[in-house]
Formats: sequence, structure tokens, C-alpha cells
Amino acid sequence: MPAHREVAAAAWSEQLPHLLWRAQQSVQRLLNERLEGIGVSINQLGLAGRLDENGALSAADLARAHHITPQSVTTAMLALERVGWIVRRPHPVHKRVVLLELTELGSAGVAEGRRVVKDVDGMISRTIGPEAAEVFAENLRMLSAIIDGPDVPAGRMWPEPPHRGGAG
Repeated sequence: MPAHREVAAAAWSEQLPHLLWRAQQSVQRLLNERLEGIGVSINQLGLAGRLDENGALSAADLARAHHITPQSVTTAMLALERVGWIVRRPHPVHKRVVLLELTELGSAGVAEGRRVVKDVDGMISRTIGPEAAEVFAENLRMLSAIIDGPDVPAGRMWPEPPHRGGAG
């Protein structure tokens, strides 16, 4: 029989991992509700935003950049393809590599999604105060880096062929 503890541990619901999880669930739900009008989830918007920032990438490139599985990327990309936000094309050199690229509709959707995210970001900053929001963001970046390592910029595993300038 275990010995009785004199010091009570903090309730599960008061520990930082639970509080972070709960806040993340709340923010994700709020973002998804506000993104319903453009037909994507916050996860799909995040991947589309990466394509907007970096150009065409493979599913593996996106998975590495977002610390998620290639299968999760594939599922999200199928949904984005259905709503017309992305197209697939073969890599110009490595034909078996499929690159994912935003369409004009996808670029417009990402711009609208960024407005939604900015509004929620503003709501959070107003709630906790701008200075606290900056400190909070820095602490979250530090925590992520300690657990997962530093963010790696999205890079292409399969570089595009060099462009040849024609003189003549």
C-alpha cells in the first residue's frame, strides 16, 4: 500500500501542460469557427500560408517545416485541392516528386485567412496586454525550441533546376 503523501500535488487542471493544451484547444476552435466562411481549417491555412511564403513545396517539405507527418499533410492538401486552393505538379527534374502550389484562389484565401488570424491575435493581445503578449510569444517559442529543436525554415528537398538566361 502506497504511503500517504503529506503534500498534495497540484490538480491536473492547474498544471502548465493542461493549461497550454486547454488554451490551444480554445484558440484552435475559435480560429476554425472564424475560418468556416472561407472553407478551411487553421491547420490547412497554416500549410497554405507556408506555400504562399515559399512557393511550391513537396508534402515532405511541408511535413518537416510543420513538425507533422506526411500523411497529415496529404490529408490537408486533399481538402485544399477540393476547394481549389492548390494544384499538384511534377517537379521539373525529379518527376516522381509532386510539388504543391497555390492557385490564385488559394492566394486570395490565404490573405483572407491571415486577416482572421490577425483579428484573433489582436483579441489575445488586448486580453493579456501587448507587453505580456510579447513575453508570452517569446516563452512559447523558447518552449517549442527546447522540446522540438529550433524552427527550420521551409526548404525544398528537391531544388528547382537553375534558370538559364539566354543571350541572343
